[in-house]
Parts: sequence; structure tokens; C-alpha cells
Amino acid sequence: MFNRTLRCTVSVPARRRRSLPGLAGLLLLAGLTLLPGPAPASGIDCAKAKTPVERLICADPKLQEADAALADAFAAALAASPDQAAVRTAQRSWLATRNACADAACLTARYAARQQELAALADGPRQALLAERAGLKARLGWPADCEADFQETYSPEGSGLPLLTTGVDSYDLGRGRRLFLIQCAQAAYQSAYVAMETGTESGPARLLRFPTADAEGGKITRRLDDSLLGNPEFNAAARTLTILTKARGVGDCGTYAVYGFETPGAPRALELRVRDCPKNPGKYLPPEQWTLVKTP
Repeated sequence: MFNRTLRCTVSVPARRRRSLPGLAGLLLLAGLTLLPGPAPASGIDCAKAKTPVERLICADPKLQEADAALADAFAAALAASPDQAAVRTAQRSWLATRNACADAACLTARYAARQQELAALADGPRQALLAERAGLKARLGWPADCEADFQETYSPEGSGLPLLTTGVDSYDLGRGRRLFLIQCAQAAYQSAYVAMETGTESGPARLLRFPTADAEGGKITRRLDDSLLGNPEFNAAARTLTILTKARGVGDCGTYAVYGFETPGAPRALELRVRDCPKNPGKYLPPEQWTLVKTP
């Protein structure tokens, strides 16, 4: 279960908000305001309609809506396809069949059929990524609430962000061990993750818990957390993970940590620093100069 606590208004999936217990003084999921989706494409400009088909479309509000929706579907299919030239060629062929229509019924049928074709093209890469992620989920077994939040974030019926990767990164820890960072939610300037570790044995992957700390009101609170919030960076040479958890967008306060993985299943904080959000920020203080927290 995730152990982050909200202390300001943020936009996160409702399921994640329900899963976060009320531990006073912990750092919020600050900045989880969802990124905007792509701008909609435009259809026929009726002020410039010249052909009989264009005039027929512009005289019918439902056909105008279908044309605008198809423009959006074409843009989505074009963005998702690895062969954009083929998508454009197919669209030109479809336009020829559309332009052969003589009435609204023909146009309605043409638009409906093409809408389905473009939707399938746009969703193909997404479905492939989801299938790959499902295979990794079956193998690693990360928490169900993390997966539910990910699906909600990238679902067309949910937040609707475009899915570009599986959201799972893997790193070599040496001696047959691997670290997996699994994205649970995407936000404006940072994301939520869980981390799993596999070893040389055939047993299940381990959900890792990280020593961390928060600063609020001059008080530092230490704890173990099974989620990571920020933009983690893995150093392959040193086999360390660095993550900055921003308490607000400018990144002048929050938690900064560097983790090592010498002991299987037990990440160690090699460096842990915190800073409470100042009321008067003043000169920017780099995270590497924040207050150092003593760790065991």
C-alpha cells in the first residue's frame, strides 16, 4: 500500500487518493496535475467550401461533427503509426470515395467506416504496449492499486494521456539481480513509481521499501516508503538511484535521495536531504545543499 500523504490540492486518480493513509506531516504528492492532451485537429472550413461534397457536409450539422471527429481520429492515427506515409495514402484514397458520395446517407456511412479504421490504427501501438506491460505485471506482481492508477491515467476513458512506453524500466544491479521501476501515475513535473527487485533465484520479485524523510515546520520525519515520487535517475556505473521529490514545481523544497543496492531487497540511503518549503524562497538552493538527514 502506498504511503504518500496529501497536504495540498492535487489532481490524482481517485483510487490513489483513497489508498494514501493520513499520516500528518508527510510530503504531499505535490504537482500531480495531469498533463494536457493533444490539441484537437480541425475538419472542413465551411467558409471556404467549394466542392459539392463540401457544401453538402457544411449544410448538415451532424456531418460537420463527423468531419471534425474524423480529423481528430486521423491526427491520432498519424501520431501513433510507425508508417505515416501509409496512413496519409490511405486517407487520400478514402477522400476519393467520400467525394464520390451524392447524398448525406452515403457520407454518413463513409465517415462511420473510416472512423472505425482510424481508431483501430491509433489504438494498435497502445494495445501492444499494454500487452507487454501485462506480461511484466504477471512476472513481477507489482501492487494492484499501482496498476489501476496507471490504467486510469492512460485510459481514453480516464485522464487520457498518450501511452508511449510500458512504464517499466529495468536496471542491472550486478550478481544476477535487477531493479525494475514501475510507473503508477504521470503528472506535470513528476511521477509516482514502485520498485521491484529480482535475484538469481526463481522466486517472486520483491517490492522494495526506501528509507526517506520529510521536513515540515522545522521538524524532520523519517520513514520507510514503498513508493517513489519524482523523476528517478539510475547511475549504471555506480548502481545508484537518485530521485528528487519536489514539494512544489520550482523544486526548491522536498526530498533528495541517493540509494545504493548492495544488500538484496534492502535499498540503503547513501545520501538523504530535505528542505521545508520557505515562505520567502529567495535565492535557489540546490538539493545537494539541503539539510542532511542522518540514516542508520
